[in-house]
Amino acid sequence: MWPAALAAEPVRRALAGATELRQRTLRLWRTPESELAATLRRVDDQLTGLEVTTCLRDGELEIVTRYEPDADDAYGRLVAAVTADFAGTLFSDGPTVDELVAWALDERGWTVAVGESETGGLVTARLTEPAGASRRVLGGVAAYANSAKEQLLDVPPATLVDGGAVSPAVARALAEGARARFGADVGVGVTGVAGPGGGTPEKPVGTVHLAVVGPDGALAYSDRLRGDRAAVRGRTGTLAVHLLRQLLLGGPPA
Repeated sequence: MWPAALAAEPVRRALAGATELRQRTLRLWRTPESELAATLRRVDDQLTGLEVTTCLRDGELEIVTRYEPDADDAYGRLVAAVTADFAGTLFSDGPTVDELVAWALDERGWTVAVGESETGGLVTARLTEPAGASRRVLGGVAAYANSAKEQLLDVPPATLVDGGAVSPAVARALAEGARARFGADVGVGVTGVAGPGGGTPEKPVGTVHLAVVGPDGALAYSDRLRGDRAAVRGRTGTLAVHLLRQLLLGGPPA
C-alpha cells in the first residue's frame, strides 16, 4: 500500500513541500529523568527548533530529538550539555546496547555463551536479536534445577550448597561453565528470585546476581529489583547485557 500511496498525486504534492526532519537518539544508563530535566531547563534557551522527548525503560533513559536541518547547531548544544552533565552514564549516541555488544564482539572476533537460571533464556534471546548472531553467540543453557546447573554447566555442588542457587558464586560458576562448555571467549551467568514466590528474608523477591567472564577478566553485579515477575526478569536481562557491554567497552557500570 505504501508504494501506491507515494505514487498518488496528492501525496506527491504534499511531500514536495515537506521539510527534512532529522531524528537522533542519545542513551543514558541509570540516570533519573529528574536530573535530565534539570539539564534541559538550564539550556532551554539554547535549544530553539528542537523537539525533545524522553523515555525511561528498564534503567535506560532515551533522549529522542527531532529537528529540521537549520537547527543542527542547537542539537550540537544539546549533545554538549548532556555529555558535560552525564559523561559517566551516557553510553550511546544512537545504537542500542544490544547493537553495541554485537559490534564489540564482532570487532574482537569473540564469541559468547550464556548460563541463565532466573531469566530462562531471555538473555540469550537478547544476544541473538541483532543480525549475524550465529557468528558470535554459540549458545545458552536455561538451567533452573540445581541438577541442570551441575550436569550441564559444571557448577560445583559445594557452591550450590554453600551459598544456595541464588548467590554471586553461582552466577560466576554459571558464566564460567557456559564459557567452558561452549568454548566461548565470554561467558554470562544469571541467577535470581523473580517471584512472586520463592523469596526469603535473606534473599527477597527481586534479588539477582550476574557475572560475565572474558579472556581479560570478569565483572559481577548484584541488586534487588522491584516489580512483578515479568519486570524483574526483563530488567535482569537488560542488566546482563549492560554488564557485558561494560566488560567489552567500559563506560557506565551496570
